[in-house]
Amino acid sequence: TGIFQRAVMGGWGGLPLLLLLLLLLGEVLMNTKLETSDLRWTNHPWEELSGLDEDSNSVRTFQICTPDSPSSYWLRTRWIPRGAATTLFVEIRFTMMECAAINQRHCKETFNVYSYQSDADEATPTHPAWMENPYTKAAAVAADHLLRRGGERRSNVKLLRLEGLWGAGLYLAFQSQGTCMALLAVRVFFRKCPAVRRAFAAFPETVPHSLVEQAQGVCVENAVTPPGENARLPSMLCGEDGQWVGQPTSSCACRPGYEAGDSEVRCRGERFYQSEQQTGTRVRIC
Repeated sequence: TGIFQRAVMGGWGGLPLLLLLLLLLGEVLMNTKLETSDLRWTNHPWEELSGLDEDSNSVRTFQICTPDSPSSYWLRTRWIPRGAATTLFVEIRFTMMECAAINQRHCKETFNVYSYQSDADEATPTHPAWMENPYTKAAAVAADHLLRRGGERRSNVKLLRLEGLWGAGLYLAFQSQGTCMALLAVRVFFRKCPAVRRAFAAFPETVPHSLVEQAQGVCVENAVTPPGENARLPSMLCGEDGQWVGQPTSSCACRPGYEAGDSEVRCRGERFYQSEQQTGTRVRIC
């Protein structure tokens, strides 16, 4: 275990750029990298340790090494309120020892991730029972990079998607059976499209609940739907990746006496005309 402890605490790397950009478009519900004291997770019987991340900041991690046992060992997070989201993403950073380096017949190189939904923080050390059903299996996770004696110390990052959520919150659980591994960080988040103004319409921050979510907007200040136009509210599609899709459907236009600014996001209250003497220069009528 001494070799394992040195190996797992050394494995840490930067997030892939694409994953980092996607996280910026979401709202984080849990991030263990921001915790400096005990996480107060329920462990059976994982060991919680302090370590250093890639920036030498103190972080809390969990590790387990039971390659000589066929038993299952569980670790459960605290209750995580899900907010407005029905789809959550779970980013897991971990390291795992190669079984060939351990030479134990029960050794495995995968672990399982489960979820348990509820409308309140109701879990106890014995409830829910430590088994699949009542827990729902989210994924069996394998390592892309295994730690070897004298080898490179690299961590793994896996991104899981939990869909169709209904409870007010949920717990995550990690099941190890014969693995020698460490959980370095767990982050739970959902994606949302930021508030935006386009085509003289304002659209609110929107959480997608499917591949695309239609968002309803309103005309910006001093903009209206012209007479004779269909009076439908402006609309635009929010993609599941937290980015707006395409252009909005909008017939909003500036009121008479108002003019578009430098872009189609606001209407200015001054009248302008083009000076004959100064071509290309706008002069305000006071």
